[in-house]
Amino acid sequence: MGPAATATVDPARGGKILSLTGPDGREWLAQSGDPAHPPYRGDIVFTDSDPAGWDECAPSIDPCEIAGRAIPDHGDLWTAEWSVRSARVDSLRMSVTGRSLGYRLSRSIVATANGFRFDYRASAIRGAIPFLWAAHPQFVSPRGSALELAGVVTVIDVLDAAQPRMSWSKELATVDSLPDGGCRKLYVDPGTQVDAATLRHPDGAALTMSWQNCPYLGLWFDHGAFSRQPVVAIEPSLGFRDSLSWAVKHGRSATLIPGRDLQWSLSIEMSSAI
Repeated sequence: MGPAATATVDPARGGKILSLTGPDGREWLAQSGDPAHPPYRGDIVFTDSDPAGWDECAPSIDPCEIAGRAIPDHGDLWTAEWSVRSARVDSLRMSVTGRSLGYRLSRSIVATANGFRFDYRASAIRGAIPFLWAAHPQFVSPRGSALELAGVVTVIDVLDAAQPRMSWSKELATVDSLPDGGCRKLYVDPGTQVDAATLRHPDGAALTMSWQNCPYLGLWFDHGAFSRQPVVAIEPSLGFRDSLSWAVKHGRSATLIPGRDLQWSLSIEMSSAI
């Protein structure tokens, strides 16, 4: 898509973005160890699926139950087959229907000078429903890479049962501080508004993600716990923490109402090594 950057998308694999390369040809997304594997279907555990690429998580990340309806691990979109509405050399528009709570999601990707713009729209099919969406792009993070967040002071460790608040630091900003096989999931303090993050490789190449109408930000660091290579996932989200049921209980989820679609967007810009 476009002369400067390229994106490869597979509608049969949950609309997964398989590859995202910058103007210099650098691959930014972790690659699957078994790309020929048939698309995953049903309520399987996400970490059993050779995690790689960029998936869309909705209407929850963690498996949970809402009004007696079970939501599978990482939601119900990443195992669904998406419909292609239009495809051109510089744009792609797709849609999918969520089976757990009854909603539709559409996503358009448009090439820009050094990356892509993503526009999303979600709508309720029947009655009003709670809703959580999060991007889950697993960006390659070789040793010496670091995540840059402007204005962030405090983050919350949601993998720790005590949910400790910690000061954002250079140590937390890199996969390198994790042991082999380790991982970390943080959320920026929900009282802090942040709308951009940059992953910078040691040679100076950088990927910047910015977003609009996403009030929360999750950060996933994986040093071989599940991914085949060190990755950082920048996860703007419509809900706080990974469980929709928790978010609903604490007033931290979005709501889809028939006739009142939710819309949000994000952009990716990639630059070459210095």
